[in-house]
Amino acid sequence: MIRSRMIKILLDREFRRLRKNPSALMLLGLLSAVALLMATSRPVSNNGDQPGANGASQAAVDVWLIYDQRSRWLDHLTENLPDTPTIRIVHRDRVPIENGTWKLPSRDAAVEIVYGDEFETSQGSAFGKVVLNGRYPGKDAKVLAPFWNWFWPTLTEYHTQGLRFEQSSEPFNAQASDVPASLEDTSVADLVTNELIATMLLLIVMFFACCHLLVSFTAQDRERGTLAALVLSPAQTSEILLAKFIFHLLISLGGCVSIVAILKPIVLTQPVLWLVVLLTSIGLMCVGTCIATLAKTQASAALLALCYMLGGTVLFYLSTKFTAFHFLKQLAFENYTFPILFATMKRPVNVFNAPGLGTMFLLVGAWIGIARSCFYRYGWR
Repeated sequence: MIRSRMIKILLDREFRRLRKNPSALMLLGLLSAVALLMATSRPVSNNGDQPGANGASQAAVDVWLIYDQRSRWLDHLTENLPDTPTIRIVHRDRVPIENGTWKLPSRDAAVEIVYGDEFETSQGSAFGKVVLNGRYPGKDAKVLAPFWNWFWPTLTEYHTQGLRFEQSSEPFNAQASDVPASLEDTSVADLVTNELIATMLLLIVMFFACCHLLVSFTAQDRERGTLAALVLSPAQTSEILLAKFIFHLLISLGGCVSIVAILKPIVLTQPVLWLVVLLTSIGLMCVGTCIATLAKTQASAALLALCYMLGGTVLFYLSTKFTAFHFLKQLAFENYTFPILFATMKRPVNVFNAPGLGTMFLLVGAWIGIARSCFYRYGWR
């Protein structure tokens, strides 16, 4: 039976150790400072001028989203069309053509969906590259910004497994000499928004607090023999593990609250955000517990934590190339964290409609069982 007084004593021990080593939280302070600078700074325009130097912002243009093959993610986009801009999702055969070129209203833009050579479908799932070729009137690619601001978060909500999307834009009347300029207009920097950065900062905070820090502290206790002493004390093994989880969860939640309160305070009231943060934090703590209990020394445990992070990055990249890695990616609970967090940063998400949330519950539950078994058998030896 879990005793609250013993949990309080163990938590007090963890906080006293943290007070003696406050530099352990230096990264959280640095990330909060980055968020504060972002929130209090003005964005830099691509041409180096002050925002608004060229007059009022461009009005959103109507966009034709042109496709050859209907797919599930297109159906999802169709069901979640915005009020502004007006978006028409049409088959290529229904687009008016004159003299071999599209005949669209002069103020309308178009985004053509082109599937790469390696694109294929397997058992209802699609794999490969999808290129989005934007065509806009005039010379300013920013007229497509409202479309991209709707497209990417909505697409992320669908959680497109196995698909790799690329974006490009150029004017309707672009000549060969204009191609370098059009590529410059669609740099990756245009896709880096405050919502994307906030999501990445949350992921870093959770990994640092719940995996890296837990691995460091637990491996240190084990290497010094203090963990074995705790097990031999009146404290139960379950109480020791629970106290560690509560301690690192509080650090993770504190860091996440700071980031969200600085960059997007309105999101603080969304339950799905904190549910995903809670599940991801618990999952990372379970991973960290397994690493710390199986590694013999603190140095090897820290190295394994780094390998876990880098291995996950490689897995996510290879999943866009090979179907086998795509299957393995679906077994990682982090795979479901980013789409939900990013979608939540853009607009409210219903808990019951969050993509992959149920699967995430099951995966984290499995990790809890694995971590508990590892800690009970090998954690204090």
